[in-house]
Amino acid sequence: MPSDLDKALAEALDNLDEIFRRYDEAAVELIRIARLDGHFTGRDDAELLWPTSHDEEGRAVGSEGLERRAELIAEIHDGIPPRRNRRLVEAHDRYQTHRPAYLHATRLFLQVQRQFLEREAGDERDFSELYSAVYLEALARENPVPLDDGEAALVEFKVARTPLAHAASVVEKIRPDPGADDPRWQVLYEWDLDGERGKADLHQVLTQVSESVVDFLAAGEHLAIRYNTFSNFIWFGISVWKAVTELELLVSRLQGRARQGWVDKLERYVRLAQGMLLRFLQAHLEDPAQIRPTDYWYGQQYSYLTRDMIDLTRELVRNGERLRGRYAPELPVIELPPLLRGASVGAFHEYEHVGPRSTPSPWTRRHRLLKWVGTFRTTAKQKKKLHRSKLSDAERRAAAWPVNLKWAEKTLQNFDIDLSVTIDPAFADVARELDLRPGSGRKVVFFPTHQSLLDHPVMYRVLQSPELLQAMGWSASVPCCLLSRPRLMQATAIKIGGREISLIGLSPDEIDRLQEEVDGYVILAHDDTGSPIKRFAQILNDRPGVVYGGGTTSAFDLQVLPMQHALFAHLPQDTVFIPVAFRGIHSLWPKSPRNNLDVSPGHVEVFISPPVPGETTLLPRKRALRTQLEPATLFQAMHIATLLDPVTP
Repeated sequence: MPSDLDKALAEALDNLDEIFRRYDEAAVELIRIARLDGHFTGRDDAELLWPTSHDEEGRAVGSEGLERRAELIAEIHDGIPPRRNRRLVEAHDRYQTHRPAYLHATRLFLQVQRQFLEREAGDERDFSELYSAVYLEALARENPVPLDDGEAALVEFKVARTPLAHAASVVEKIRPDPGADDPRWQVLYEWDLDGERGKADLHQVLTQVSESVVDFLAAGEHLAIRYNTFSNFIWFGISVWKAVTELELLVSRLQGRARQGWVDKLERYVRLAQGMLLRFLQAHLEDPAQIRPTDYWYGQQYSYLTRDMIDLTRELVRNGERLRGRYAPELPVIELPPLLRGASVGAFHEYEHVGPRSTPSPWTRRHRLLKWVGTFRTTAKQKKKLHRSKLSDAERRAAAWPVNLKWAEKTLQNFDIDLSVTIDPAFADVARELDLRPGSGRKVVFFPTHQSLLDHPVMYRVLQSPELLQAMGWSASVPCCLLSRPRLMQATAIKIGGREISLIGLSPDEIDRLQEEVDGYVILAHDDTGSPIKRFAQILNDRPGVVYGGGTTSAFDLQVLPMQHALFAHLPQDTVFIPVAFRGIHSLWPKSPRNNLDVSPGHVEVFISPPVPGETTLLPRKRALRTQLEPATLFQAMHIATLLDPVTP
């Protein structure tokens, strides 16, 4: 077992009383919420009592109580998929209903803004101030998205929130006077959208835009919050919990029947799994409006935690089944829940036409990995040569870009991965109003999903695809700046004793340095006091950026991580975001188990959504609205809506 899990096990065993207490408290509350959500219909209160870990006299719960626990959790587990399907489909329908009006409002905003500047009524900042006034008015209205009883209980428990609740609470305190006396409000503007002509004064136009944006924000938040709650949290959590309760019951039943050392070891790791479930709950109890979490970093830590929960649960079920089969074969089989073994079905799963197409032999896998290491080494030599050259920074970046594109092409060829690029039909309409060509002055950030380590070569491949070049109005691939966490290539280094040995000829720290000094990327180093995000924002004046907003790869195929919303607090308001979804990519190189090197050949479809101007969608930078929680959640919704198939099989 990895050293960090050994440490976690030791901590769990040192704090068993605390784990038991918190575990029981959480179970009681979650069963109460499950009942409000329609589980346990027709059951009386006595049947739903959670057997506590110890009674008043300190005696541990016995097999009868553990069997009751397993029955309660199994009933919730079995009822989650249809509830998840219904809620997500309903939220997606609302999202799709409001999307056309949002895209229409985006184009309307851009046309009117252009006229405002041409008439010299003010500059972009003046226009933004006028729009902010009506935007805040729209945010202050009553929330239009109703919650059902189950959702309301989850909001009360603080593992979910009401759409726009954060923004509305802040706006009430800061809403400014809209400046009704400003004569610019009464000036008439005309527009022509696909032959639909209109005329209205500026206040009417911007009010229409802001209302459509807020409607879409609310719908997007509703979809993302429901996904976080009923997929990332409840379905995943109850899947692990079901296995844990069944294993805890098995431990009790094996007492005196199997070798005690093996039973004790199984029990210790069951306690570790219970401790992990509590950490998982704590992550979802964090206030998402806080830039710095109280107890848990929601992002990379969370992804690693959920990966380790999957790995541990799989190992526990495997070992538990060995003991059961050998010493108590008459007991019920313990099965890994469908979500944890990649066998779940329902709405919002991967599309059928993407993903692996075959399973290569172990020899083929090893051969491809070794060949990939060679590709890395060749690329590293080229980067080091550029680093030593006397080229200017701009010349060095320009020379490094084809090297990156070639590395990506060889990587995908090596693993036999092909991809197709699909541009949303609405992309062209919005792009016409923006002018995304190099030198146009637009700050552009590509915003891809982050499901796999293959995301990087796929993104490079997309940036040179004919489909994207045509959509952007580019004549050739444009060098971009990647905003990256440090030591991204940690997986390529192994530790022997106290030394770190690189498989590709460069240590992770050396790769970071070359990416900064040769590629011109920005590394989010923890000891960097110069505000890396602000440097990245400045670079956007010269070239496009690429940001993986989730901050890390997903632990399983249906995990879509929330955006790191602090990022949006530092990016310029006039940034244009282009969401990108990599369909089918996670199953080609899953994150679990830890250090997994099994890469499968297959197909990835890249879906590129219409550009999103930050000017219409990012919140005014006033007080707590600076966290940009609602726009960040909307971007997560855009990823959810385009990454996964919303149709129930």
